Amino acid sequence: MIRLTLAESRRLWARRMTRFFPAILSLLFVAGVVIAYFVIDNDDDNSPDFLTDIAGGTEATSLLGPIASLLPIMAFVIGASYIGADIKTGMLEQLLTWEPRRLRLLLARSIAGFAGAAVLAALLAAFLVALLWGLAAATGTTDGTTGEFWANVALAVLRTGIAAGLFLLFGLGITILVNNSVGSIVGLVIYWFNVENFLLSAFLPKVAVYLPITNAASFASGSDVERIEGSVFGDFDTVSHHSYLLAGGILAAWSFSSIVAASVVFARRDIA
Repeated sequence: MIRLTLAESRRLWARRMTRFFPAILSLLFVAGVVIAYFVIDNDDDNSPDFLTDIAGGTEATSLLGPIASLLPIMAFVIGASYIGADIKTGMLEQLLTWEPRRLRLLLARSIAGFAGAAVLAALLAAFLVALLWGLAAATGTTDGTTGEFWANVALAVLRTGIAAGLFLLFGLGITILVNNSVGSIVGLVIYWFNVENFLLSAFLPKVAVYLPITNAASFASGSDVERIEGSVFGDFDTVSHHSYLLAGGILAAWSFSSIVAASVVFARRDIA
């Protein structure tokens, strides 16, 4: 089992998607910070304080906010392509002939995928923190950052990695269920923009607070999940519904539910 997991890890890291997506995000991070540097440098009245303006205080709740949804979605795409490559090339049929060990293969791929996505997301999050700290040091101030603050940053980076790992499992499970990686990725994008972010949030807010992307972002950023009260077309307010720790539990439930369902389908799927 260990050798199988290590082999699946090497396979994951050898895939172009695993390297391409993080590389593009890293370049976007750098480009964004460079643009922000020149904007701030030309504005004498806008010198950022790293602690209050960028990190959102000692709890660092807003430091990774912009990527709290993006990195889990990246992991979903990597997870979908992880099994989708086998579907596209016809390799899946060969894997299915290994009938006595199908679940061992899926378990090894899940462990390797979770670990790989968690490491990638944590490294990207840490890279963004370093860039933002450098931006504040070059154009403003980094005063007030204490050991407690950096401990909170480290926890935020760790949570981001865990959220990405869980979302890779979610993507892996969904792709096995629909048997189409492109369909699962396109479906996620449509769902994110139209269903979770708009329809359910606006019309069924009591349901929206339990949805996967909402809870992934909450857990990664360390902020509570908020629910809309009132009508989005009139007067409305947002109230805290549950904590980021419960959000992590809800996200884990989504991920493991998809993997369990995928395990049942994968174990019973015909070769033809």
